[in-house]
Amino acid sequence: MSSNNNIVILGCGLSGMVTALSLAKYNIGSTIVEAQSTTNKKFFDDIRTTAINAASRNIFDKIGIWPELLELCGPINDIYVVDNKAPEMLHFLIEDEDSSKNKKMGYLIENTKFKKCLYDLVKQNNLITVLDNLKYQEINNNSDYCEIKLSNNSQLACKLLIVCDGKNSGAKNLFFSNDIEADYNQQALTFIVGHERNHEGTAVEHFMPTGPFAILPLKDPYKSSIVWTVSESYASALLTIEPEEFAYLVQENFGSFLGKIEIQTKAGVFPLKAYTAKKYYNNSIALVADTAHVIHPLAGQGLNQGIKDIDCLTSLIAGNGINKDTLINYQKLRQDDNKNMLLI
Repeated sequence: MSSNNNIVILGCGLSGMVTALSLAKYNIGSTIVEAQSTTNKKFFDDIRTTAINAASRNIFDKIGIWPELLELCGPINDIYVVDNKAPEMLHFLIEDEDSSKNKKMGYLIENTKFKKCLYDLVKQNNLITVLDNLKYQEINNNSDYCEIKLSNNSQLACKLLIVCDGKNSGAKNLFFSNDIEADYNQQALTFIVGHERNHEGTAVEHFMPTGPFAILPLKDPYKSSIVWTVSESYASALLTIEPEEFAYLVQENFGSFLGKIEIQTKAGVFPLKAYTAKKYYNNSIALVADTAHVIHPLAGQGLNQGIKDIDCLTSLIAGNGINKDTLINYQKLRQDDNKNMLLI
């Protein structure tokens, strides 16, 4: 079997679905190929949260998906940055005139809810086809088209293959190499806590001797997401101690400003590395988001940088079509910005 598509997207994660929805807004169809079964509940499981900044909110608004996402988001009204619980702290907040316009510092959304919402929007869109439970076996990358052989022996041919299947992408590793690579030798522990007092949309970043400890406000005013960055050895130790001991250490780092806390989920553990790709395109393949660049989660800008990639590439395709000039311009417009954010 062979099927012809102008655009094929590898990966039905956050960036893959946003890419398809962005193309659809320009009346451009696409086919998403996903290795996992989307009918399996585990497909949506992700303990992490995503910070959405003003630029991403505007892009989501432009492609018509912000009203649905807003229903799931907790607003970030102000941010405190504390150095090892020093008496002085930095306080970032919206100016009074912006506050009256209901502007926010940003928004926080749980990844599981984010993914489910995007998937519902994708399935409702007639311009998007999802082929799930299929792995790609071979990719033939030519100057003006791509052929992808799938695990069911079918083939897809397309003018452009957009790779969105994450930092361990096999397609990326076949055709691209990295310019910058960094291993932070750290792991991020992520979990959700409940607390006695209303967080009022407040985010806190504690810079501790062991690493940053972030408290991020969820939509439920009595729940926050924790991202605790520590060395690999300390992470291993934290995961083996008794739950009561772990809860005590979390409360110590959290402080008492929201009262007593209760850990409500198991901790997810994520190794922290960073890279940027040397090139963002190769013949008929383009990289966006995590396949092109990964940065430290400290400032919560990883996916926001990827959303800018998607907006840039899809608007160039809509305006200039699929050709080498489009891909050259995409790389010029996005590569330095992503590299600078990694270095900062």
